[in-house]
Amino acid sequence: MRWLLVDAIDQVLPGERIVGRAITALPDELVGDHFPGFPVTPGVILTEMTAQLCGKLIEATLWEQDRVWVFPILSIVQNAKFRAFVPPDSTITMSAKLAELRPESALCRATVSIGPKRHANMSLVFVFDPDGASADGDRDFLEAYERAEFRRMNSPWTPSPGPADPPEGWVARWDSVKGRLPRQPPAPKL
Repeated sequence: MRWLLVDAIDQVLPGERIVGRAITALPDELVGDHFPGFPVTPGVILTEMTAQLCGKLIEATLWEQDRVWVFPILSIVQNAKFRAFVPPDSTITMSAKLAELRPESALCRATVSIGPKRHANMSLVFVFDPDGASADGDRDFLEAYERAEFRRMNSPWTPSPGPADPPEGWVARWDSVKGRLPRQPPAPKL
């Protein structure tokens, strides 16, 4: 299964909000039992999709604010309400607002919609190292990866140059390190 669940970012206003899209293209073995004869995208998958989008808002906000690249980790799901079923292979729109930002955590309020109809809403709490440290200590790899992800999703927000930018640029840096990732299937086209 592909765990890069956000397919496109349509709007980013660092410090405020983000809007993105995804297709709920899940393997048959995942939705076959959820539920037999009436397949539905699991709420946990909708939550993960929304969390991935919120993480991008937090990254963009702290990059613009402090020129530090942080890596948000979902910590708490609050008040998740699933109001309508999301069928497989649906194009969903996710939107999120940054409700609170602290040096080591953030709170986002998010919704999932299909067309004008809201299907879910939730509050998500994230934690991160305010200095941008990564678990394995390879900050350059993670920064190159995240910059490439913003490009993959055709984000209208592009990370501006920062104090530690490599002389060859981040695209060249990503090209030199991307072989360290497991092979991912291509993302669906929206």
